[in-house]
Formats: sequence, structure tokens, C-alpha cells
Amino acid sequence: MEGLWTYLFYLYGLLVDAVFPCENLVKLQANELNRDQYLGRWLFIAAASSSSSSLETFAYVDSTLFSMNQTESPERLQLGAAIRLKTGQCVPKSWNYLLEEKSADLATEGRPHMRTELFSAKCPNTIIVQETDQDYQRILFYSRILHPEEHCLADFWNKASCLEMNEFLLIPRTQDACEFQQT
Repeated sequence: MEGLWTYLFYLYGLLVDAVFPCENLVKLQANELNRDQYLGRWLFIAAASSSSSSLETFAYVDSTLFSMNQTESPERLQLGAAIRLKTGQCVPKSWNYLLEEKSADLATEGRPHMRTELFSAKCPNTIIVQETDQDYQRILFYSRILHPEEHCLADFWNKASCLEMNEFLLIPRTQDACEFQQT
């Protein structure tokens, strides 16, 4: 069944490409970055890449709740994740992002080759990011609500297609999200 959904989203992406040209793909610049709009809770909705191997890490995920928080250091953000696997198991993870001066890109602490770029999104309460590391490049879609409107998802598919990322993965979100563990 997952293969059918992937194929349908691929066809949907082709249709979106025909209707919405790539000119709406806009990477955020440093002066456009409002860090406060990215703080708080986010749900992982979808991912895309030019290769299915770049999406393998998400194949066992049912849902993920993220929380982006400011640390005591103004140039560091902490991202926590509560990942629900398809088996029902909850897995906690955390990362630190380092804000680069005069850039809207985020560096991941401890991963010098990884780059995270932010893109403008058509819908409020959504985030589109591109992650690039030595072995992969992918674009990810997050929302503050569990089921964002279809045109918001279409905007994401369009941006992915404009980046020639035609392998799509919609996160199932069939189970309740895991809660964050207290540390």
C-alpha cells in the first residue's frame, strides 16, 4: 500500500510541476530569518529526495514530534525528537543546531559536513528544510498541525520536484505521537 501512495504522490508532483512553475522556490536569507517562528512543537509530515536510499532512515517511522528550543547560548538551538516507530516503540533523539552569522543556514553540532537550509513555505505553521550531508540530500516538510491542508503539501511537492527530488515519502502518522521524555 505504501508503494501506491508513493506513486500517487509522484503523479501529484508531476501535476503540480505542470501547474506551478519552479519560480516560487525561495531560500531564506539571513535578514529574513525570524528564529522565534521556528521554536516550539512540530510534526514531521513528508520527505523527498532524488534517491530512495536518502529516505531509508524514515522507512520505519510512523510519526515524529519535534521540539525546537532556544538554549542559553543565543547562537545555539536544541532540537528534540520523540519518534514513534511503526512497531509502536518510542525513540528519543536530540541535536544542536548552530546558527551561522549572516546566514539562514543551520550547522549541526558534531556533523561538520551536514548543512540545513530553510526555504519559504506557502502556508503558515509549516517549515520546509533541505538537509545535505556526505551521503544524502533531501527536503523535509514539518507542520504544527497533524493534517496540513492539501495545497500546503502541494507546495512542498513542488519545491521537491524543482530540486529534482522525485522520491516521495509521506509519514503515515497512524499512531499517537510519543511524548517527550524528561531529562
